[in-house]
Amino acid sequence: MAVVWICGFEMQSKREGAPYPAAANLSIDTTIKRSGNASIKVIAPSGTQGAIELYSGANSGKYVNFGFRFEAAPSVARQIHGYAGYAGWITVRLNADLTLSVYDNTTLIGTTSFALTAGTWYWLGVRHTSGTGVFLQVDDVDAVSGTVSTDDSIGSGVLGCQYTEASALTLWFDDFIASTDGFLPGTTKMALLVPASDGSRSTLWTNGTGGTTNLYDAVNNIPPAGLATETATSQIEHAGGAAGTLDTYVAVMTSYATAGLGASDTVIAVQGLIVWGEDVSTGTKLLSYYGNAAPTWTGESSIDVSTGDGSGATLNYLSATPDNWNERHSAVKTTGLGSLYGSSAEMAVNRPETASRVASVCFMGMYVVWTPYVEPPVSMVVPRRVYPQLIPH
Repeated sequence: MAVVWICGFEMQSKREGAPYPAAANLSIDTTIKRSGNASIKVIAPSGTQGAIELYSGANSGKYVNFGFRFEAAPSVARQIHGYAGYAGWITVRLNADLTLSVYDNTTLIGTTSFALTAGTWYWLGVRHTSGTGVFLQVDDVDAVSGTVSTDDSIGSGVLGCQYTEASALTLWFDDFIASTDGFLPGTTKMALLVPASDGSRSTLWTNGTGGTTNLYDAVNNIPPAGLATETATSQIEHAGGAAGTLDTYVAVMTSYATAGLGASDTVIAVQGLIVWGEDVSTGTKLLSYYGNAAPTWTGESSIDVSTGDGSGATLNYLSATPDNWNERHSAVKTTGLGSLYGSSAEMAVNRPETASRVASVCFMGMYVVWTPYVEPPVSMVVPRRVYPQLIPH
């Protein structure tokens, strides 16, 4: 399974994606969730957007699965997934009668023959690639089929009401998985591993107040706790000025067993997350991150910490104003995984330069997706009974 993106909102940050129109229409819900510890709640007032875009363009997944729940029926149909605008761009709408309709831009592909129920989690699968076949699954059941002539290159990462239909709607989304080659079953599980102990530390890596032990406790906060004025548990830092370029901090992550993986379950994908920033905006501060063990995976190398969400001295991560903390996602690893039940992953961050400016990290994490083991059915074949041969007298 070629998974290309994972998001369970387990970092409990509204900024795991780009919000429409503003973060005020999004909130993290730790009470109503499909799995794990949190979901994203989307409130779309009548005539107003309320959506989140987890990725766009090059990261587009041709097949997406996600948990979906709504509070009440809309008075008119509202788009709840995808981005319309051109032929081949796939969208899903929740209708006033609680059926779901799938569109190729503005052309109807089909509508479900059944209605959904408010207050219930559903496992939706939506196809965003051209051809003939199933374009919507609901709880692993094929629900809408049709033909589309053009691939969707933009909208598969949009969850919520990206348009402004005249009906208020409250939605929840959870356990989003995008792949390039098919749907995943509703039994699929997801967890976010976070640092549970220190693995190894080069001398210049410290916590926010210069401490040299228990650095993991500064990068496992949910949500991240990065601050403008550092504490020992808000972030870790590298002051720069190393003699070489191999200065690395390695964190040992939550064990797979603790995260819920069973002994016979199979891991199908992992993806690394990191949040970093800088004390001052002058000069570059390069960092790299990667999976160090169980499994190894490739993150990003020699990235300026100001790249992405903007440059400048970090403010408080949970501040309402832009804070210049930069959330990064690795590519998804899907090969060489198998059973990792008895292991604990290791994640590393490295300062690959000798410049003497401070770079900070306030979160390290790793999403893991797995399929639970299913016991094979018990054979119903009745063994043949053999009787002794009768010997005539």
